[in-house]
Amino acid sequence: MHLRQLLDGRPLALPSPLDAAAERWARVPPRLRALLALLATLAVITGLHHRIAAAEARWGGTPVTVLRAVEDLPAGSPAARLEPIALPPAALPPRAVRHPPDGAVLSLPLPAGSVLTHAHLDPRGPAAHLPADVRAMPVPVEAGWQVEPGGWVDVWVLGAGQAPSRLVARSRAVLEVRRDEGMRTALVALRDDEVGPATEGLALGKVLLTHAPPPTASGARGP
Repeated sequence: MHLRQLLDGRPLALPSPLDAAAERWARVPPRLRALLALLATLAVITGLHHRIAAAEARWGGTPVTVLRAVEDLPAGSPAARLEPIALPPAALPPRAVRHPPDGAVLSLPLPAGSVLTHAHLDPRGPAAHLPADVRAMPVPVEAGWQVEPGGWVDVWVLGAGQAPSRLVARSRAVLEVRRDEGMRTALVALRDDEVGPATEGLALGKVLLTHAPPPTASGARGP
């Protein structure tokens, strides 16, 4: 059946109260009908506005646009990898960032779904929030080793001649990887007692990083 056939013909039979209301509405002057329709529309819009305002007030006010991680981001990741999202003020963490500086990088890991805060952009860098007995030590790495921020490595000092290699740190976090003129330097979190042996190895150019699993509760502890 065509639409025109549905629209043509006699008026639909309405229940008596609705039929009487329709007849009274039809007798209203056209301009008055337009005015009443406009007032009804404004009333609906005003009601919706009040409901939205009440909901915003319940959550602290108008939503604020901040930045959220869409994936797990390690320390050293650029803040440009975050997406904007509008959240009510009551749902925001303290010191949420709305406009990060150009070229800003994370000084702390940011899990997926988390909101960026000023603590994640600490100007002191990735070592700002390490425990008191942990230091961030730079170790040169080759590009082919694929050592990346957020990974875990074992730190070895290679022996000279027949001397055996020594494992000086196990399952240590890679905080950042800096790239300068083709050279890569990994910032590795080492405990105080591990810094000395690693420094001696670096002085001789005999430090090697190998990929390692994250530390476990029964194994080496992380930073």
